[in-house]
Amino acid sequence: MTDHLPDARRESSPSFLKRRSFWEGRALVDAAHVAVYRLYCDSLGFWRRCATRACKRQRRCVGEPGGCLVRGLPFVPPSKRDEAQSTVIAGGPRCVSPASHMEWGLRRMDLRTLVTWRLGTPTP
Repeated sequence: MTDHLPDARRESSPSFLKRRSFWEGRALVDAAHVAVYRLYCDSLGFWRRCATRACKRQRRCVGEPGGCLVRGLPFVPPSKRDEAQSTVIAGGPRCVSPASHMEWGLRRMDLRTLVTWRLGTPTP
């Protein structure tokens, strides 16, 4: 099927015909959750009160967004949460397009459901 591709492109292109393991799929889902958490942190401006100096310097979330989101969310009024969700669907303050279809779907998920996801599972 890939015989018509040049050798350099054949070696660099991923094979989407193979099935992935459970752990590879879980890693993709975790990466999508982290990306959406980071968009929420950016749209709610949690980088302003972050203890990580890199977040303040970059003026965006560059640290661990899951904990930052859970810590700051109780101090955000519901109207601001709804506004942040529409901003996240649009791609955050920087209008970043989703990296995968999983991330596209997670951007549209309810925030309460989104933060219940447990990141990082032990590898077998």
